[in-house]
Amino acid sequence: MFLRVRVRGIYSTAISKILSESGVELVDVTPSIASRLKISENRGLPADVTVKTENDNLSQIMLIGFPEAVEKVSEILETNIPDMLVFKPLTGLYTTFKTRVVGYEGRECVALSPWGKAVLVDYKECTRDTEIPATTIKLITNKDSKIVLSENIRIVGKYAIIGRGSHITFSHFIRSRNRITELIDISAKYVREGYSIRWRSNADEANLLEIMSELEELTRKYDELVKKVQKAPLLEIVYEGETAKFYELTYNSKIFLDNVRKEVCPTVFLHHFFKSFDVRDSNLVGLLDVLSSKVSREEESKLVFKWFLSELRERKEAIIEHKKASGKAIFMKGLISGVPEEIPALVLKRVIKTQGIYDGLNIPKEVGDIALTTARIGDWHVKHEYFNKEGRFKGAYISFNTPVEILYTGRTRYIDLEVDLVRIGDLGCRLIDTKTFHELLAEGIITQDILEKLIMEFDKVFQNVCSKTYTPLAHHASSLRSSE
Repeated sequence: MFLRVRVRGIYSTAISKILSESGVELVDVTPSIASRLKISENRGLPADVTVKTENDNLSQIMLIGFPEAVEKVSEILETNIPDMLVFKPLTGLYTTFKTRVVGYEGRECVALSPWGKAVLVDYKECTRDTEIPATTIKLITNKDSKIVLSENIRIVGKYAIIGRGSHITFSHFIRSRNRITELIDISAKYVREGYSIRWRSNADEANLLEIMSELEELTRKYDELVKKVQKAPLLEIVYEGETAKFYELTYNSKIFLDNVRKEVCPTVFLHHFFKSFDVRDSNLVGLLDVLSSKVSREEESKLVFKWFLSELRERKEAIIEHKKASGKAIFMKGLISGVPEEIPALVLKRVIKTQGIYDGLNIPKEVGDIALTTARIGDWHVKHEYFNKEGRFKGAYISFNTPVEILYTGRTRYIDLEVDLVRIGDLGCRLIDTKTFHELLAEGIITQDILEKLIMEFDKVFQNVCSKTYTPLAHHASSLRSSE
C-alpha cells in the first residue's frame, strides 16, 4: 500500500526516520528533518495519516487518518519501537450507521449505537423510536466516556470533510489569505447546493485542480452515503471516516528513539525523556545535544546520571505520579530519605498521620507508622514498605508498572500495569488486583513485549521479596524512630 504520512512533535525526527526507511513517503516535512534525512520536503502533498504528540501528554503519540493507512503505520511503529502501551479508540470519527432514538435521559438526548447507548447532538428532534442516520464525532479512548453522535453525517476526503448545511470552515493550519479566498470561491457552488465544507490542513498548499476534483467526487459520494445509510439495517456500520491509535511511550521507548535520532543528528542521552517531562527550555536540550557529539555514549550516560544524582541529593521532597491506564493519576509526596544508587533512584519517607487499613495488605494503618517507597529509574516496579513507629516491619506492597521515570527534580512517574504483589510480615506473599491486568491484556493495551518483560521482572522481585531471607530497608530502622 502506498502511504503518505505527516509527522509532528518532539519525536518527529526519530519516527520520520523509522517510517522513511520502511518505505513510507513523508509529506509536509519540516526543513530540519528533510535536511537530516536527506529527503524532499514534499510541500503541498496530502497526508493519509498524521503522527503527532499532544501538549497535554508529551509521552503519547497519536496516529489519525484513513483506517487502512493508520493500520499500516501502526504496524510499522509497533514492530520497531519497544515497550509502548497501545490505546485504540472504541470508534473512529464519522463512523456512520442508522440509529434509533431512545429519548431524553436527564437533559441528554440518547440514541443507540453498535457499542451501546450514546449521546445524540445536532438533532432536529429527540423523538423516541425514530430511526435516523448518525455519525460519531468524538474519539473515545476511555471506556467510561460517552459516545457522541450527530445526525449530520459527514464524508472525509484528503482535502475536505463534507456534510449538510451551508457553511465553510477552515483548519487553523490554513493561514494564507490568498488560499482561504481561493477555497471560498471553490466552495460557493456546493454551499448553494446545501453542502457544508470543512477545509482540512492538507488543502493549504495543495494543487487547486486536485482539490476541485476531489470536492466534486466527495459530494457525489456523500449523496450515495445518505441513500445507503437510509436503506441499511439498524446499527450496521456503512462508512468509516477516520480512525486513530494512541501510543504511550515508556522510558525504554524514549531511549530507543534517542538512539534512532542520534544516527542522523547529535542527540544527548535522555533527549526525549527531557522533552516529555515538560522541560520547556528546548535551547538547553539543544545545547546538550551539541555537546553530546563530543563524548562517547557510555561516558555521556554516566555524566547525565551523575548530574541527576547530584541534583536529587539536593532535594528534600519528591512527588510520584502513579498513573492508571485510564488516565487517572494519584500523586504521592514524600521526604527524600535516600538516593542510594549509582543510577537515579529514590527512597521516599512518609509518616502516617491517620488510622485506617492499608490497601491490599488489609492490616491496620496506625498513626506514627513509616512508609518507605523505593523507585529506581528504568525498573518495572515500585516497592512500598511499612514499619511501625518502633521500626518493626509490617508489610510490603510492590506495584508493577511501566519503567520508572525520575527527573533530576525528583518528579517521578510511571503507569500502573495492575499487577501487585504483597507481603505481610513473615506470612509470605500473594498476588492481588489482577482482574484489571487481564482486561488490559484483552484490550491489547499491554503488548507481548511488555508482557514478557513484566514476567521476568515479577520472577526477579518474587525471588527477592518473597524469600525467607528477605530483608526490608532495615538500615533505615534507626532513622524511623526519630521521624515520629
